[in-house]
Amino acid sequence: MPKKNIKNHLKLTLESKYQGQYVAFSPCDGKKVIASGRDAGTVIEKARKKGVDTPAIVFVPKEDVTYIY
Repeated sequence: MPKKNIKNHLKLTLESKYQGQYVAFSPCDGKKVIASGRDAGTVIEKARKKGVDTPAIVFVPKEDVTYIY
């Protein structure tokens, strides 16, 4: 993933409306959020309905919450 796209994804952690959600981007530009939600499968479906067959998906953690994967 190009560095500019990583910066865009990091900015999402500061936007409270996406915290605790999965966010989908077009892998070609990585700038515009095309779908978001609490379930990754639903987010992928929404992105595909918008014409993006293979979206890039990231999870935006809630502020002050530790996630262990």
